[in-house]
Amino acid sequence: MHNLLKMNRYSLLRSRIYWCGCAGTFLLGLLTGSTYETDVLGAEGGIAVTLSDIFIGMVYDSTFLLIIASSLLALVLGREFSWRTINQEVCAGHGRGAVFAGKVITYLPAYNLMVILYPFAGCIREASRFGLIDGGDFLSVIIKAVLYSFLLNSAAFLYAVFFCCLFRNLAKAIAFTAGLNFVLSLYLGYGMKLGLPLSFLPIYQIRKAVSTQSLFVPSCWLTAGVYASVMIFLSWRTFRKCDLK
Repeated sequence: MHNLLKMNRYSLLRSRIYWCGCAGTFLLGLLTGSTYETDVLGAEGGIAVTLSDIFIGMVYDSTFLLIIASSLLALVLGREFSWRTINQEVCAGHGRGAVFAGKVITYLPAYNLMVILYPFAGCIREASRFGLIDGGDFLSVIIKAVLYSFLLNSAAFLYAVFFCCLFRNLAKAIAFTAGLNFVLSLYLGYGMKLGLPLSFLPIYQIRKAVSTQSLFVPSCWLTAGVYASVMIFLSWRTFRKCDLK
């Protein structure tokens, strides 16, 4: 009975954290949407002329949100280890493979949705100014951006999954997840100015995907595939061997 109450309390807390994150991201998009009228694809990206430009610009510039969203994921999943709710799931007879797959399948789409709310909110803010005269193009832009965002931004969330499995400690998982994503974001910023190698970064590939007209960008798929394969393998290997008794 005590364990059931503890799991119910955790589920309520997890939902509150997630929906507060979604609400904050959406509000931030509403507040900052107008700033992309003259700041499409970075400071040198030109003036927005359609709603598609606003959407692309906000996806291009949403790297900072990955630090916040991945840290929230580390907070939520880290608590499952700290509060031993995952231990209880395993001890209740659920296979480790099923538990691990369930966490990945649940959390990756959920936190990708949190990040993509940002450009959607900005477009709602700017719809009255630009209208939907490019309706067909706007729809194709959304589909492409959502697809590549899910593929490439998932790397940041898989870092959180890995650190949670590795440390099984809430504070360490958040610190390492936020720290790694922050360092990679700094490297991206300075790397673009200094001409450093960037192609290996998922956060660079998402910018490449949305700033090109091509629907199929092979380097993005390759980067996403490599990161997903490596991070899921490392996370599962760590989770499979960790002590959950």
